Parts: sequence; structure tokens; C-alpha cells
Amino acid sequence: MKQGTFLLVVAIFVSFSTFAQKEDLSEVWPTKWVMPQNAPAKEYSVHHFRTSFEVDRIPDSLVVHTSGDNRYQLFVNGKMVTWGPLRGDLRHWYYETTDIAPYLIEGKNVLAAVVLNYGSHPPDAQHSVQTGFLLAADNKKFRFLNTSDKWKAIYSPAYSPSMVTKDQVNGYYGGGSREIVDGNQYIWGWQSIEFDDTNWDEAKEIENAYAKGCKWAGRWKLTPRKLVHEKLTPERFQQVRIAENVEIPDEFPQQAIAFTIPENTTGRFVLDRGHLTTSYPILKISGGENAEIKFTYVEAPYIGAPSKKQKGNRNEVEGKNFIGYFDKFIADGGQYREFKPIWWRTYRYIEVSFKTAEKPLKVHDISGIYSSYPFVQKAKFGISGQQINSGLIEKIIETGHRTILANAHEHFTDCPYYEESQFEGDTRVECLVSYLNYDDPALATNAIEQFSWSVNDEGFLSARYPTNSLYYIPNFSIYWIGMLYDYMMFVDDVEFVRSKLPIVRYLLTYFEKHERENGTLERLDYHQFVDWSFKAGEPPFDKDDYSALVDLHYLMALQWAAKLEKEGGESYYKNKYQEKIKKITQSIRTKYWNQDIGLFTDVPNNSEKLSQHTNCLAILTGVSSGTEAKQIMQKVLANKEMIKATLYWQFYVFEAMQQAGLGNEYLNHLDVWKEVLDLGATTWPETGPNSRSECHGWGASPNYHLYKIMAGVSPDAPGFKKIKIEPNLGDSEKLEVEIPHPCGTIKMNLSRKDKSLKGNVELPKGTSGIFIWEGMKKDLKSGSQLIVF
Repeated sequence: MKQGTFLLVVAIFVSFSTFAQKEDLSEVWPTKWVMPQNAPAKEYSVHHFRTSFEVDRIPDSLVVHTSGDNRYQLFVNGKMVTWGPLRGDLRHWYYETTDIAPYLIEGKNVLAAVVLNYGSHPPDAQHSVQTGFLLAADNKKFRFLNTSDKWKAIYSPAYSPSMVTKDQVNGYYGGGSREIVDGNQYIWGWQSIEFDDTNWDEAKEIENAYAKGCKWAGRWKLTPRKLVHEKLTPERFQQVRIAENVEIPDEFPQQAIAFTIPENTTGRFVLDRGHLTTSYPILKISGGENAEIKFTYVEAPYIGAPSKKQKGNRNEVEGKNFIGYFDKFIADGGQYREFKPIWWRTYRYIEVSFKTAEKPLKVHDISGIYSSYPFVQKAKFGISGQQINSGLIEKIIETGHRTILANAHEHFTDCPYYEESQFEGDTRVECLVSYLNYDDPALATNAIEQFSWSVNDEGFLSARYPTNSLYYIPNFSIYWIGMLYDYMMFVDDVEFVRSKLPIVRYLLTYFEKHERENGTLERLDYHQFVDWSFKAGEPPFDKDDYSALVDLHYLMALQWAAKLEKEGGESYYKNKYQEKIKKITQSIRTKYWNQDIGLFTDVPNNSEKLSQHTNCLAILTGVSSGTEAKQIMQKVLANKEMIKATLYWQFYVFEAMQQAGLGNEYLNHLDVWKEVLDLGATTWPETGPNSRSECHGWGASPNYHLYKIMAGVSPDAPGFKKIKIEPNLGDSEKLEVEIPHPCGTIKMNLSRKDKSLKGNVELPKGTSGIFIWEGMKKDLKSGSQLIVF
């Protein structure tokens, strides 16, 4: 590359103190989507963009709007100031808004951006048109900054995809390719002020930029980002667990202590973060021309073949196999080089494999930058008693919080390592945790909104969204209705709920089309997933395609919908759904209740087809209630033969346990959580000890149920305006709880002796409630009040 200086100089002699001349961004934007000349538009590729300008005085504000396809990062004078875009779809292509004035200096300034296109192997959640970058100033005075052919751009030949293969992930994968970066071809310093971009070509203008509401056709429909950025926090590894053919200082990796790997050396070392994280790993090196450094990201190492899903204790590493996808960096021999992938990675362990060439490689440091949606733990939970292991409860809460954060990013995800996808089944649990722990409904609102975009002509939602693939689970559309009902109860946002009711009605028409005369459903389409306890996750059917779980899910959907219509909809639909509820409730009892064994069967007339799932839903939908429901639940908890719920579906087991009046048993049934903690798990795995995924958000249900079941706190009216408190203290003697609420904080300090209870309850201003203990009731008002039973 020739040396020289290119500078797009704009002499700024106008006064920045004058009022802003705000752009109208409601139609066609005064900017262009751009890409490099002669660069791949739809293949895996990484691209750099730059423009330079001068200011004689720093303005009070200089707001810019930016977006990219697939992912981008924007730098001002070498400092990253924003990144995105927030994931949506082509009809909702998000842009970020940033005030870059704080990052400007008098004289020359540089805006620079990097754009990653995953090409043919993107994450499942990634939509795309083609490679592109966009910047538009909010003030007309700064239009000279808008992307056009006045910008410079270049395709980077340093990057190639690290394709993720089945042997690396032991099954389905939907997270996109990883990175291979050749430092010999990398454009070092491309984002700095001093960099010489003389030989870069002018950017190629692709097309106009169009707002979502614009009347003209466009491939990206721009809409403002709805969520705050993920919080970025520097973090360090705890220890080196394995080191082969390398001497590493004792202080590393907790401190940035350099060490050298000799020339012509092959080896590895394993870094342990101490718990699972979602982080940008950072490698800092010097020298070592043509050395290869590979980062293999591992949640937990395997014992033997991954197909057996045997991991043993997650804290033990000797003799185990570190299997996972990887990034690779090839050193160019330069000084103080830094490698950091463009998107975060999931890992507890990183196996660092190295192969040096003719020159030694100096490793200055390896660290990370933790990335997650900035949920703040506001809830507090404390119990004590002679039979209570309070330390275990604290560990369960800590692990659940870490699990939620690992699955909270630009949207909720099912798991951060394998899929990064937002599924209705997983997300409902995650939303409920967010209401009672963080009082932050933003990701829940985002999830309900995004799922609603996916409704299809057949009458249901995509099982996950955003997504670039087609995957349908009709039951998950039912859980979306449940999510909307939950939202109505916890969040005071009637208009949002009302805006989604037409979709609820449309979804139910799909199920109505499959109704028999008795109100039950014929076999539905696509994947009938309920829980991985069943083969392929699907419940049993008889020869006539009857299935209790299909019918019970439909009944649950009708009940949620009727309540939604009652509070924010139309009486016509409420009455319609209530009539259907009566019919199908009677049919379910007729078809599936077995009087001889006192249980509901999964299919008619087959007492060998029994599951926790069917009997729990029978309780939750009120098909069974009172003494009968309690007796059923006792059998469900004691029966060793019926199909058991996995970690995910335990959520509904516990909901049924509470509804059947057995909430005091809750702490006695956390065996699977205790078991995986004993095995060194630091987040909740997908199904239990022998899971492929080490981190699934649906396993964090104790972070909801400790407050809902044990503390007994739940909304008793839409918007959480009335509060129901019905504690189930089990063997505990004291309970001290704080729960965030839209109007303040719910506080409780209770002491129990036998069946007597006393203490203090404080409700937020503007709320009221009811306290229930051993069948006795006491009205509650806002403020502090004494409780004595």
C-alpha cells in the first residue's frame, strides 16, 4: 500500500451554537447504503469504511444514525462508540442513534466502521439483504458525514469463515460461522486517525435508505432501536487448567503477565473463566510471524464421545475432550497485535492451541469483555430454619441469574452457545423471571412484538423469531398467548396488549379448524413439541389421533384468551371462548380421566400412557380441582413409572403443585438443580446432568418460583395493581423478601411457628392486595402493615 494522505476535508467555519436543523427521517433518508467496490455482496466477508473531517470547535451535540448488514461497529477517532444493528427482520431493520460529539477533537476526526456479513452460514436469528453500511446525521448541517461515494471503503482479505461442523457441536447448530483472521493480510490501524487510506477506493452506493413507514419500496425498512445496548464489562479468566509445551507465569491469567512460546513449538493450554460467560475474548501478542493460535470455545469438556453427553463434574478437566467451535488467528509478526471477534462467544473454558513457526510468539494477555443485556437484580430472597440450606438457595438464585443474563442479549435466547434463538417456550419462563427479579419488561415487550411479526398464512407463529429458517411448533403459539396474558398481569400497558388481541384471535382460528364436534383437537401440523421427555419431544397419540396434551394446551390457550378479552378486548370473543372452554373441559374428563387409578392418561383408555405433563395441565386448567387435584399431584410427585418432566417442564409441574395446594413441598423437589450444582454446573443445562447445552434459560424457573410459590407473591389484577400474597414456607421459619414492582417495592419480613405467622408486609404506593394464610385472609393496603395469624 502506498504511503500518503487522503483527507475528506470539510472546513467547518459555521457556528455550532445555532439550533439544530433536524432531518425528516420518516420517508427517504438523505443518505445511501454503501459497500466497498468489487467486494462480495452476499458471501462471508468483512469490510472497513472511513471518512475524515475537520472541526474548528467541537459541537455541543452531533447525533448520527447508523446501521449495517449483517453486523457493524462504529468507531470515532479509534474508539468504538456503537454497534449493531439490533436484530429484527427486513420489515423492521433497526438503526442505532449515537451522539458522537463527546468523542470529537478539534482538528481532524475520523469516522470508521467495520461490517461483518456471515454469508451463507448466518445465525438462525439473522436476516440479511446483502453487505451494507449506513450513516446519517440527525442535523442537516452535518449532511457531509452521510454515507455516500465520498466515503472510502475496502474489503478485508484477512477474514475467512471458520465453519462449524457437526463433530464440533454434536448435533444441530444455529449460531453462525466463527472467524479465521490472517494477521498478514489484516489492515492494522484502519480505524485510527493516523491511518493512511489513500489507496482505498471510494465506497459504492447501493441504494437509498428508506424508513419503515416510507411509501416507496425498499429492501431494508429502517426503524429506531428499541432496546438499550448490552453492557460491556472487562473480565479475566480465573486459572490455567492444562498447559502443554508452554511455561505460563503463576500470576496469569488473573493478571496480564506476558510469557513467550518458543519458535517451532506445538502445544496448548486451557483457560478457565470459572463459570460460563458470553464474552468477547481478547488476545494480545507480539512477534511469532505465521504462528497459528486457535481458540476452541467449550461450555464443559466431555468424557469420551460427545454423543454420549457424559461430562461428569464440570470443574474437572483431566482426561476429558475439549470439543467445540473455534476462532483462529495467524500472527503477522508485528508488535502488540490484538485479536477480538466481531461478535461475542459463549464459553467457560477456552482451549488455546498454538503452533509457532520460525519466530517465538510473545503472549501479552488473554482476557474478555463480558456482554449481556443490563438486567439489574433488584429482588432479594432470604429464608432460614433448622431444615433449610440457605446457602443452597443462594446458589440456585445466583446460577439462575447468570443463566438469564447469558440468554439476554439483543433478544432473549434459548441457549447462547448452540442457537442464539428466541423460542416462545423458553422465552415465557425468561419473561416471568424478568418481571419479578428485575422489574424490566423491555426484553419481554420485544419478544412479544417480534413473535407477532412471524404470524403466517396457516394461522400460527414461527416457533422462533427472528429467524431466517422455517420451523413451526403450534403449541408455542399457545405459549405466546400465555406470554401476552402474563404481560397484561405484570405490566400496566393495556394498549400494547389490546394491539395484539387480533393476533390472538387469528391464532385460535387455526386450532378451531382442527376441532372435533366434542371440542377436542385432531392432530395438528408440524412439530408437536411439548418436552424432551417424549420421543422427539412429542406427546403420545392413539390410533384416532387423540392426545390429552394437545387438548389441554388448547384449553389453556382458550382460558388465557378469554381473560385477555375480558380485560382489554370484546365480550363477543370472551363469550365465544368461554363456551368452547365448557365443551372441551367436559370432553377431556370424559376421554382421559381414569377413575380406577385416579389419574389422567395421555391417550384414551390406556392406563400405561401416563405423564406428569398431562396431569399437571389438567390441574392448571381446572379440569381437576380441590381434593382431587391434590391427590393427583401427590401421585404425580410419587409415581416413579410415569414420564417425568425435564428441567424445562418442571416449571409447569411446580405451577400445578402450587395450584393443587402443595406449594409447601416446593423445596423438596429441586433435586435436578441440586444434582447439576453438585456436578459443577454454573448455569442451568437444557434437560439435566447429561445435556448437550450447558445453558438454557428455561431452567431458571426457581428465580421466579421462589418468589411466586414460597413468598407467594403474584398479580391479582392486570398491571400488578392488586397483589396477592399466599406464602408456602415449607420447613422455613423466617422469610425476608423484596420484590420490585412498577410502583416501588414489595417487602415482607415473616416469622412462622407451627401454623402461626407474624411479621410485616409493605406494598407500594397506589396498590392494594390480599394476604392468605392457612385459608384465612387479610386485606392489604399500600404502605407498611402488621401481619398476625
